[in-house]
Amino acid sequence: MKPKVALIVSAPGTFNAFYLNHIKYLNTLYDVTLIANFAKNEIILPDVKHISLNLDRKPSIIDDVKNLMKLTAIFKEQNFDVVHSTTPKAGFVTQIAGFLSGRKVRLHTFTGQVWANKTGIKRNILKLIDKTIAILSTHLLADSKSQINFLISENIPVKAKIQVLGAGSISGVNIKKFYPRNTGILRNKLGFVEDDFVFLFIGRLNADKGIKDLLKSFEIVHNQRPRAKLLIVGPDEENFFPIIEQNKLFDNAIFYQGFTKTPEEYMAMADIMCLPSYREGFGTVIVEASACGTPTIGSNIYGITDAIDDCKSGYLFQVGNSEDLAYKMIYCIDNSQELNKISLFGIQRIKEKFDAELCSQYLLDYYQSILA
Repeated sequence: MKPKVALIVSAPGTFNAFYLNHIKYLNTLYDVTLIANFAKNEIILPDVKHISLNLDRKPSIIDDVKNLMKLTAIFKEQNFDVVHSTTPKAGFVTQIAGFLSGRKVRLHTFTGQVWANKTGIKRNILKLIDKTIAILSTHLLADSKSQINFLISENIPVKAKIQVLGAGSISGVNIKKFYPRNTGILRNKLGFVEDDFVFLFIGRLNADKGIKDLLKSFEIVHNQRPRAKLLIVGPDEENFFPIIEQNKLFDNAIFYQGFTKTPEEYMAMADIMCLPSYREGFGTVIVEASACGTPTIGSNIYGITDAIDDCKSGYLFQVGNSEDLAYKMIYCIDNSQELNKISLFGIQRIKEKFDAELCSQYLLDYYQSILA
């Protein structure tokens, strides 16, 4: 009989975004069950069991206690050998339920800390959640080495049981999807001409992503290098579009596309991607863009410093410093030969360190080691 594994997240989208390949690998040796807030008849993978549980990310004492009781009962009934959580809310409930139900292997994957750039009581409460996860778990993973250093520096008790698989990243890059390609048609469709130098931001539009810093930096860049263009792609989570729309360069040098199902096309089309985040666990979009041949200018925060090999696969700038970001953007425009070398180095680096197949094999090997 195969050992039984439960993978638990809050929203099924986490499975779709990061775990599909992992699940296929794990399912070869283990009896895998997925637990999340599934919609009616929602199926992630047809040959894997699904259990729906409303692990809403928003705190609710009554609902959270109910879900804790339900999950504890599920763990006892199914007698899982491993319970493996990802995301803070799912991790908090899973590790308590796993402890109460006597699960021998209680694993959690840290993918960034929501409290990293918060202050006051909110920071303390969110930090306490991660401390609880760390204390009650038996094994921990993080998707970047610099994140481990951050957790240790913040006195989260992880040191004795946490590690990074390979070079980091929760799931690596699907190099069959993210690769260099001819994107002339898309550039023309978006109204860019051959001489335009296109900067790309791709991701959720919220304060943590540094959108305001990017807009400020781009104004500096465009004043000095008029052929610069900025394309912003991603869902608007915090009503940032009016800020973009009010910019004097909007619809002339700054463009917004909204959510896309084909980020790889935009990544391959751009000359440089910018990620001025204040908080990242790793920065998956960075390695995806690098696989497409597009380097990234990213803020020098934990997580991103693992995704970017500074001056080799991309560039780091001082987080929150619009002038430094603008300087790096102008430098990229003016140094095309160096940019080509960085692009080629980045493509090879992804193949060697972040191929999704390699990352899934790392996870499978890890499971075998903790269940040996």
